[in-house]
Amino acid sequence: MVHRQDSSEKQLGDLRAVVAALPQMPRNIVDDTRHEKVLSYVSAFIAQGDPTLMATMLSDWGILNTISTCLAPDQDYRISCVALRILGYLLEYEPVPEQIGNDATDTPRIWTLLESKHPTILTFLLQNILGEEALTRYSCWFALERIGKNDGGAQWLLQSGNFSEMVRAALKDSSTFVLAAVCQFLVAVIENRSIDPLQTTAHDALLDSLLVSISLLDLIQSMVTDKSSETNRLAGLEFLWMLANSRSARSAAFLRQSRLFNMYMDLLLDDSRLVRARALEILSILLESAEDPLGILGEAAEQQEMELDRSHDEALVQCYKHLMDVNIVALIEQEKSLKAIHVATGILDAMVKPLRHSEEMHGHGKNFKDSILTAVLWMIDTIHKGQSTDFQDNLNYCSPPVVKGDLKLAKLLNSPELRERVLTLLQTKQPRSAGTLPRMIIMSSLKALQILALNFPTAVEQSDAIQIVLSILLDQKMCSDQRVFKACLATIPIMLKSKVQNEQLLDEPLFLSTMETIIGLIHRPSNGSSSLRLILVAVQEFFMDPTLGMKLVQEKIGQTLANSLGRKLYDMEWDVRDNVVEFIGNLFNHGGPDSGVEWALKHDLLELVFQKLSDEEAYVRAASIHAFEIIMRDARGWKNMCSEGLEARLSTQLPILIRDSEAFVRRAVLEAMICLVSERESGIILMVNGTDLFVDAVFMSRLTLDDADWEVRIRACEFLAAVWEHCVALDEKADYRSRASKRMRDSDFLQDEPAPGLLPSTWWFYDIKGDKILVEATQDSSRLVRRTSVEILKKMKKAIESRMDPLLREKGKDHTVAPVQTQVLAGEKEALPLQERHDPVRKRGADESDDRTVEGVDPITGNSENKNSGQKHPHADFYAVLKGLDFVRLDATTSLEQLYEEVLNVEKVEDVVMAETEDANFGNNVLDCY
Repeated sequence: MVHRQDSSEKQLGDLRAVVAALPQMPRNIVDDTRHEKVLSYVSAFIAQGDPTLMATMLSDWGILNTISTCLAPDQDYRISCVALRILGYLLEYEPVPEQIGNDATDTPRIWTLLESKHPTILTFLLQNILGEEALTRYSCWFALERIGKNDGGAQWLLQSGNFSEMVRAALKDSSTFVLAAVCQFLVAVIENRSIDPLQTTAHDALLDSLLVSISLLDLIQSMVTDKSSETNRLAGLEFLWMLANSRSARSAAFLRQSRLFNMYMDLLLDDSRLVRARALEILSILLESAEDPLGILGEAAEQQEMELDRSHDEALVQCYKHLMDVNIVALIEQEKSLKAIHVATGILDAMVKPLRHSEEMHGHGKNFKDSILTAVLWMIDTIHKGQSTDFQDNLNYCSPPVVKGDLKLAKLLNSPELRERVLTLLQTKQPRSAGTLPRMIIMSSLKALQILALNFPTAVEQSDAIQIVLSILLDQKMCSDQRVFKACLATIPIMLKSKVQNEQLLDEPLFLSTMETIIGLIHRPSNGSSSLRLILVAVQEFFMDPTLGMKLVQEKIGQTLANSLGRKLYDMEWDVRDNVVEFIGNLFNHGGPDSGVEWALKHDLLELVFQKLSDEEAYVRAASIHAFEIIMRDARGWKNMCSEGLEARLSTQLPILIRDSEAFVRRAVLEAMICLVSERESGIILMVNGTDLFVDAVFMSRLTLDDADWEVRIRACEFLAAVWEHCVALDEKADYRSRASKRMRDSDFLQDEPAPGLLPSTWWFYDIKGDKILVEATQDSSRLVRRTSVEILKKMKKAIESRMDPLLREKGKDHTVAPVQTQVLAGEKEALPLQERHDPVRKRGADESDDRTVEGVDPITGNSENKNSGQKHPHADFYAVLKGLDFVRLDATTSLEQLYEEVLNVEKVEDVVMAETEDANFGNNVLDCY
């Protein structure tokens, strides 16, 4: 939804016209999104919750009358659905009487108006809640959810007769949107129940009616346990998820009283992966937010009733003990299957996040933390060993991690019998449907391990977690699954950071062995470009930690890593080379690690990237240019480029690359040129060393106006704008010196000093005919190019006007321009045109023929400083052209089609969105794809 600020009078007029025109939207509109745009536009105003606007819409505009008209029997159902959802938003954002203030008695409540003056709307809701169209059913429930929050609305639903059957039908609706809407309705009813057990409200009566008439709890339970229909099980879980996710005391009390979670272990063992995932998600929410999770899960009910006064931490401790001593143990002992191990891993994963909060306030947190950590490591190690080909060696000689703690789960997992059973299962041929279970177990365990390493780094640091994960990385068979490979590489940096305390690495040999393993992965023949990308992401995470990053800079392993990546830059696969170039460039990103930059500079990786500018693959060439753009933006990278002469060598490559056959290469070149000019103020390198191409007006015109790629043309316009800003900035520096010189000449000591000639550096922009090119670009075939050029010209016009003498501008003497005053002291080379500073042959003399002349004008007074010079600055002619442009018309033809733009203007709403021709296949009644 688009949210707007307080509305102006014009916006309110537009809104009123849209609301009034809603019933007249024709039926032959094919594109349904037009109705959704109208809804979003209207609801954005309603969502402001403005009492004045709400009163105006109800009283002056009669919006409820409009909604009634939209619900006529012969109306298009899409319009009816829009009207019903507008009604829902009105009810949702209706200000309470306290917000309205003294006018509360003058503003009728929406429910009162519906009940007294618009009963046909309520009748329509009941008649169409089981309608043929899913959108109609959803819209009815959307409005009923908001009505049901009102006491009067709940009473009306209670008296409607067959409403309970409607709820039953909606809970089994084929549309997931309708199912979600009715679940939201039921949650709203539960959330509005009375807190006082001695007081009964309409919501209590409505919920009791649903519980009795359709046996709501039995219905939900039957859906959740329906083995024949995955859809029904997911629908029942949707209701439980919404209740749990509301995280409120009323919902928790309802769940505890309803005993709907008595079957949750069966759900966790469901054959459907979607059902298991949803059940685990609900369990995780309950453990994290519920005050009494064990009571909600339906375990030890009598004990729960006897200990109602215990704290939340004590309740969580009891729940954890029950999960680990009873549920997980029973699950593994009874099932003795890989599915049971997978479910147990998921439960342990769900227990990690709440454990962090419990540890802060309760002493049992450490015991659970160690037990969960070692159990997770047991899962990873056992599953990995069972998948290995050396089965007998793993069974007889490899000792598993010891699970800590005195809980039954620890005793069970530490027993040799269970490990032997799991290893045997893993060596037994599994059905196709269960073939991925071992890898799913490892991924679930790694996810839990990551959370443990983030929340309890000390515990993980003291374990063998890194060695266990590294053993998986060395297993090519296991890592042939990219998901496992990615999970391991994401876990390693997190765990290694747990070895850093007080900026000291506690186990340097382990770090070195880890890096050797990762470098070995880089050279593994079976690892392609996608695997290399994952490895480089992990390496970048090492650099993000200052301590680990500096170890890579200082230790020999950093040199080995650089050599490995250097060899990969000559790999036969172009995407491998592309990934390495991109990785080196990203080290210099703004806010990136200092150690990563230092490492790249120490090992001369910029030179390697430069060599890739001539790569045979266009993607690699573009990546190299983009990498240099990032490097140039970084002060350290730019300093290194200048010291090594790379910036000058780069400038010799740009003319070649700007002619590249691939458009994305040309785009990258222009972006690098913009960076050079605007951020490094080094446009000079584009004008020396044989790069005269960028001062060639013919070439720049062809690049900006005739290039086949419209994105290249946009970037060429932006490059011209960067040249303008660069040159004007140089002029302003020269102008400051000029005025200082004038003050000195006016003093008693230097009164007779002659004024030097004018040499404006701004002429570079005009040398490449940037003014004419940008004006011509306003007629480009691409709307985006036109828009870019127009915005640039508007900024230039504003920049010139900001430097003009206000009095002269008011008198119409607009040709007198002061921003480009460039009279300088003798010997100040910086103010010369960029090309003239380095090419004496080009230097203009006083008698050089040039139709562009300069008029020396004081920036403040507007008076000529050089009376012998009859020259006029080229800005004057350019400004005259800018004044002649019709920017209003250009804006109208270049504005982007912003989302909902057609409904922001009344005429567009009526002529474009809400009006259609009667001719078939003509106008807006045809989708764009036709």
